[in-house]
Amino acid sequence: MTASPAPGTAGTSSDPRVTTVRRSTATWIEWDNGTTNLLDLELTAAINEALLDAEADPACAVVVLAGSPTAFCGGADLAKLRRTGTSTGFAAEVIRLLKLVPALRKPVIAAVRGDALASGFSIALLADVTVAADGTRLGTVEVAGGGWPMIAQVPVLHTLPPKPALLNVVTGVPFDAGRLLDLGVIADLVPAADVDRRTTEYADLMARAGTLAGTGRRALKSMSLSAGYEADLDAAYDGFVAMLSSKDGT
Repeated sequence: MTASPAPGTAGTSSDPRVTTVRRSTATWIEWDNGTTNLLDLELTAAINEALLDAEADPACAVVVLAGSPTAFCGGADLAKLRRTGTSTGFAAEVIRLLKLVPALRKPVIAAVRGDALASGFSIALLADVTVAADGTRLGTVEVAGGGWPMIAQVPVLHTLPPKPALLNVVTGVPFDAGRLLDLGVIADLVPAADVDRRTTEYADLMARAGTLAGTGRRALKSMSLSAGYEADLDAAYDGFVAMLSSKDGT
């Protein structure tokens, strides 16, 4: 693990696309991989590493997952996974990520400053609090491209009300952020310029639990995710790898 950064400074990562910044008692994890901020094997592994570093840092009380200033996360870079033959490794790392976020002993906020799509939507859903910018889109999109959200559908179906979840999964049409605010999935919808400020306000509130958050959040996981979540993620692995291995990707 890398050393955690001092407040106001950027930390190092095994992947230069990932940065960690301490703001007061919150560790902000940001990643930037182009316009839609797609995930690949190395980037996902580095995000997992940053999460574990934040978990181990006694000065960190809250973790903020922030993506990039213009896109939270657009899901997997499927073309690169096929080209590099890294789909199996990526599937393992993204499943690890989707297990790790709810298992942390520290509260997690998703600062969604741009679209959160496919597995990016899954990450945002697993945060305790999600703050989103006006006009952002959130949801699975794989069906619209002729695929299926083999892994991304698991957090969606375990956290959203059943009918809206199914509608998104089977159509690939993402939600407008306002719809998710109405469903109670997003805590706040603000202008893009205010996402960081509002996120910091929530982080300051959440940090007051101190070390008690460790015990409380582990119990919260079992109450907020329906039974079988991790088993469903494990089962999704084979489907994702098979989809990426097929000629047409469906």
